[in-house]
Amino acid sequence: MLEAALVLPLFILFVFFFSYMVQMTLTSTRMHTAVVNSVKQVSSSVYPVYLAVQAKQKANGAGNETGHTGQTDQAYQAGKTSQIGGGETAGGLPKLSITDFAETFAAKLPAPLSGWLTDAVEQGKEPIEELKTQAAESLLDPIMKPILKSFLEEAGLNPDRAHVSRVDVPDLRTGKTPYFGIEISYELPIRVPFTGKKLFLQSKAYERLWIGDTNELVQDGDGGQGEAADKPVVLDKPNPAFAGSKATIKARISPGGTANLTIYYKSGKSTAKYLGTATADEHGILTWTWLVGGNTTPGTWEFVIETPEGGVSESLFTVESPGKRNN
Repeated sequence: MLEAALVLPLFILFVFFFSYMVQMTLTSTRMHTAVVNSVKQVSSSVYPVYLAVQAKQKANGAGNETGHTGQTDQAYQAGKTSQIGGGETAGGLPKLSITDFAETFAAKLPAPLSGWLTDAVEQGKEPIEELKTQAAESLLDPIMKPILKSFLEEAGLNPDRAHVSRVDVPDLRTGKTPYFGIEISYELPIRVPFTGKKLFLQSKAYERLWIGDTNELVQDGDGGQGEAADKPVVLDKPNPAFAGSKATIKARISPGGTANLTIYYKSGKSTAKYLGTATADEHGILTWTWLVGGNTTPGTWEFVIETPEGGVSESLFTVESPGKRNN
């Protein structure tokens, strides 16, 4: 009887812990599916917006070359009626004007892509360009959650518990960074036992827009014969890292640019928090600091730093067991 009284509480705790882990795993998988599908929807549907931005840029550029206000205004109005692609198709069918193009496709695109297309035509405005420097959920949620909502509901998740924590915005004017990404956090319906603290999961997805070749790997000023984008320069890495302790990797790219860090252990790609995409400071320095898991297998492992422009750097670092720290 005494043994049962001692074992039963431990068994109940184990059952609760196991239930928590199963629910968190299922929720994480559903989150990732919803985010991936949302990013794919934008990446595959943004082509009309890209065409509108390019046509508007071309029309504005023609107007600016005149140097006269009156002619520029005429060019702006002409831009609204200029043709996507210009001229006629090979079959003799006329091309659509920018305005007709927007009216034709805006209603067929899911929200908020339809609004992005209208903004591109009326103002030459890139989609969500005002969010390039924003990270507040109060600003990101109203714009991005309409995209996520249907996929979250389809995955059996409550959209009210999801919040957009980061958006990687493509550059449709130059085409040099044709990548779109979303990172979300999700409040679990369960809390930490005894403390009552909220539990959150994070998930992100990143994909190239389906807009064809934009020469993003060609550097400016090389006449189209250019080279691959500059590689990130690794400035600092763990030497060594210790399981169960924090580690830091530093790299340098162009100031204000972004890069993604991926670490590969024996068990596969690391899912540690604070890895992934980071933004360089005014000096071009990127810093990632993360916790090396206590169960990480000691050995030499690879990490890869990638930029949206195509620059890739690969390097190795060593993980040691905690017992070797004081040896």
